[in-house]
Amino acid sequence: MQLNVTGAGFLTTIQDFGRVGFRQFGVSSGGALDRHALRIANLLAGNEENTAGLEITHGNVRVRFNDERIICWCGGDYDVQIGTRLIPAGHSTLVSASDDLSISGPRHGCRGWLAISGGINVATVLDSRSTDLRGNFGGLDGRALRDGDIVPLSENSERTNVWIDNLRMERIAQWSAPQT
Repeated sequence: MQLNVTGAGFLTTIQDFGRVGFRQFGVSSGGALDRHALRIANLLAGNEENTAGLEITHGNVRVRFNDERIICWCGGDYDVQIGTRLIPAGHSTLVSASDDLSISGPRHGCRGWLAISGGINVATVLDSRSTDLRGNFGGLDGRALRDGDIVPLSENSERTNVWIDNLRMERIAQWSAPQT
């Protein structure tokens, strides 16, 4: 259960809602810059609203999935594709093992959030999985993602697996034939 980063883009980090209650120790709260977008993406991916996801700045990101997941993209106006299929923002989308997701753009805005069912499973530091670039901790080794990184994912919940089955059936049912 992992996500393979084949193109990390300009600045892609792991973020949740951040660290609360540590300012007296010199630690900023950090976290997603648009918590509302991350919250919506997470709920549409079947996660708790504070689950860690990817915060993507200026696009040019490519990732490969190694198992079935539900994803949701929210935020800036980017072209998000699985193969050649465009993925609309704010919609739950089923991805399969070995699917390649690419995020290019943006046309408007500079950041977007990708939520992945199960969430990103990196170590919790001070009650958060968020990357703190100035402090060099959290996220994946305290840094932005790089090409070739492997991002660990948590297992899908049972509820999410049922949802995946339903989305799989919807995908199968999306066909039509011309009427004669």
